[in-house]
Amino acid sequence: MAIYLNNNVGVKLATSGAPTVPSIDISSLVSAVTLTQTFEELDVTSMGSSSRQFVQGLETAQLQLDFFNDWDASSVMATLNSCFGLTIAVSMITVKGTPVAATNPTYQFSILVNNLTPVGSGDVGSEAASSLTFTVNTTVTVSPTVVF
Repeated sequence: MAIYLNNNVGVKLATSGAPTVPSIDISSLVSAVTLTQTFEELDVTSMGSSSRQFVQGLETAQLQLDFFNDWDASSVMATLNSCFGLTIAVSMITVKGTPVAATNPTYQFSILVNNLTPVGSGDVGSEAASSLTFTVNTTVTVSPTVVF
């Protein structure tokens, strides 16, 4: 079983929904990332069944990003602000800097930029950071061949 240190996950925002904003790699600003996928459970239990029976329904996913609020023109906060209310593409890789393969796939999906925390972690003397959870608007695609 391959075990790896989770300190080099790559995250790119492909801002096709905002054509004036280029795609950016925000990996160096991300301190934590969680992608959660679930399916609705549809109850298909029929008369005479001795237990409940379920089938897969629609997929629901969320992306949680913890990141440092960098306000440079081509960085994370300027990008998210310009895409507020839009759906943008996201690409992630488990271990950045390692070739894409079955053991290091990329994940592609789109998120709705439906919330921002422009002033986060506002303690005196602390870094400006945000922890945001975005709704995934598409099926999550896992690919062992798409280059990050």
